[in-house]
Amino acid sequence: MTSSTARDLLILSPNCTGIILVSISAIIWSTVGLFVKGIHADVWTILFWRGIFSILALGTYVFMRKEKGLTHEFANLGWPGWISALVGAASTICFISAFKYTSIANVSIIYAISPFIVAILAWILMREKSSGRTLMAAAIALTGVSVTVGGSLGSINLVGDFLAICMSIGMAIRVVIFRMFPDRPMILATVISAVIHVLLSFVLSSPFNVTAIDLALLVCFGLVFATATIFMIEGTRLIPASRSALINTAEAPLGPVWALAGFCQCAIAGNLDWRRPGTGCSSLEPFSGINLNMAATQSYYGAELTRNGHQ
Repeated sequence: MTSSTARDLLILSPNCTGIILVSISAIIWSTVGLFVKGIHADVWTILFWRGIFSILALGTYVFMRKEKGLTHEFANLGWPGWISALVGAASTICFISAFKYTSIANVSIIYAISPFIVAILAWILMREKSSGRTLMAAAIALTGVSVTVGGSLGSINLVGDFLAICMSIGMAIRVVIFRMFPDRPMILATVISAVIHVLLSFVLSSPFNVTAIDLALLVCFGLVFATATIFMIEGTRLIPASRSALINTAEAPLGPVWALAGFCQCAIAGNLDWRRPGTGCSSLEPFSGINLNMAATQSYYGAELTRNGHQ
């Protein structure tokens, strides 16, 4: 191998860089359920402290990356940035709340509907076509969602599943906005979302009534959220919106793995209560939806990471 060939292999194309960044984001996102389930505080308290530490982390990133001053960054937000901020705030509220009503596995698997929504929105708004393989993988993932939600009918888990669906729709809208307006300061928009959470939480809860252990977990949660957000936004600028959304569904098979390890919590028909560790984990039925999502993820990566890797 010549030195020039070696250099070429080390220089990643924008497409490959975007795939790697969004993939890292998905891996990080898959741990979010562990934080929410492990923290005993209410949803608004979680949102308050997660927002505080996310503001510090993301704000530092925005400040370091700014080229023309913060005033220019705010002016450059425009309507896309403000819509992203509002949708992001609503989606995150649904996201955190969903974990309190249903299992980590259910939330992760339901998130797999987002590639369908993204593909539709991207085609309508941008005329961005999705590859046949991407749509096929998304269809497999959607089947997994149907299996998961069907098992929740008639239980309180259905509330959590509905919140997870709302979250998925909101996240899909944000992915398309990121792709349509790559030059807008979308990380700043995420900071604004966190500010909205802090203000609402301060009014609706008693955020300072938190234990030391929960506060430590909330610090980690805020930093994890900020890191995943940066990788997702920067990666989505470089690849098609539907591709970014599908890669993000890689968290579907990973989230339940962390849940099984941390709480012995699985996604089953009817779902088990996370407060009762060890219940029903020996059953093979829980993994039907998860396996479908894993098949979708493998189908996607098997093609996309080898096809035009250095375009």
